[in-house]
Amino acid sequence: MPIEKQIDRYELLQNEYIEWSLMDKHARAVANLPSSDVQWAKVKGIADRTIRKWKVNPAFIAKYEAREREKALALPGATALQTTGAVLNQKQKDDRNEHEQIKAKLIERAMAGDRASAELYFKTYGKAYVDEEVASRKSDFREMDIEQLYERVLSLVPVSKIEAELAKRKEA
Repeated sequence: MPIEKQIDRYELLQNEYIEWSLMDKHARAVANLPSSDVQWAKVKGIADRTIRKWKVNPAFIAKYEAREREKALALPGATALQTTGAVLNQKQKDDRNEHEQIKAKLIERAMAGDRASAELYFKTYGKAYVDEEVASRKSDFREMDIEQLYERVLSLVPVSKIEAELAKRKEA
């Protein structure tokens, strides 16, 4: 599969994910759609880590926010003024700052020898680190048989490289 088609596939998946994530949880349940990012990723045949990467990608975030604004403007009585997101963005920034302050204080107390703070830090942030490591080590290919693996690998290699390799083997 050419690289352009591979990129289009991920762009389409991103668009599908955005639509799914902007859907009300009740509507997802009624439509019998996955209820979590992990389930959605599994249904689509991608790693949930891919979604986590999308969520920190500025281009994806911009696309998500643009679609969110579009949907909000489609509501009856909506105006562009209501959907600027300035208030929401400021609240998110305030929440992040507050979270960072709490985390910094927890680290400070743990570093000063407070056992309870150290335990709380590792229970909270250590688990996230371990979960991330486990997710990064899981393979997208764990449930595939040999034929499916072969097909998947070939789909990731550009056709030009396959053709060049075949031509090289014919010459040899």
